[in-house]
Amino acid sequence: MVRNVLAQPEVQRNIQDEKAELAQLYREKARTIVESISSADIAGASLQQKAVSTGILLDKSLLLSGDPTSINVSVLMDVVDAMRLRGTHPVVPPTTASPQPEPEPCGGGKL
Repeated sequence: MVRNVLAQPEVQRNIQDEKAELAQLYREKARTIVESISSADIAGASLQQKAVSTGILLDKSLLLSGDPTSINVSVLMDVVDAMRLRGTHPVVPPTTASPQPEPEPCGGGKL
């Protein structure tokens, strides 16, 4: 029964309208709260409060700008290794290429 009601186009429009109104209200409240944070508020916050707030604010900023909020470090290390290999082994004829040292893997060497 509920599924049938929710499937009706008019109900769907009402739901979408309500979501849009709430999203706008939440954005306005969030802006008001963030703008009200003073330097004194920040100075008086504990280290934990600052760390949590920083993480949340950065994540929201990344989401709004379309950037990822999490990064797979293992994948990044694979990319760095691949870039090192590509940079030290250029595609040139062997007679003109100068010998290059073998790159160290990321996990066991210097970055």
